[in-house]
Amino acid sequence: MSRWMALDVGSKTIGIALTDPLNITVRPLTTLSRKTVQKDTEHIVSMVQDHEVEKMIVGMPRYLDGTRSDILDVIEPLVIILRDTLEIPVEWADESLSTKHAERIMAQVGVPISQRRNKRNEFSAAVILQWYLEESKPT
Repeated sequence: MSRWMALDVGSKTIGIALTDPLNITVRPLTTLSRKTVQKDTEHIVSMVQDHEVEKMIVGMPRYLDGTRSDILDVIEPLVIILRDTLEIPVEWADESLSTKHAERIMAQVGVPISQRRNKRNEFSAAVILQWYLEESKPT
């Protein structure tokens, strides 16, 4: 069995999280600084190969009323290229309030306040991935 990866894509950074090989647990992996769509794609594709990822989940930002967030204009070009480049499913998942949830988790696990801003996106990606896993479990 292979891992799933989640991306929390912003205008300046991309938070990345991974599941374990059995898709039971989730962990924040890293935060990339955005360069160009092409360089971002190359880095993500390399990580997908290195970690034997079989599915990618991308957080879809929406306003609390459910309407499309303006940041999607920045995220969609990357997602389109990833879908064209990767031979794995690339799916959208709701990321509403994931950053607030990630902040609480970082506080609970003792991430120093000085490091929270730098780790916010990778923890948000982990939250998105955890929620996706929970929704995907058979009932």
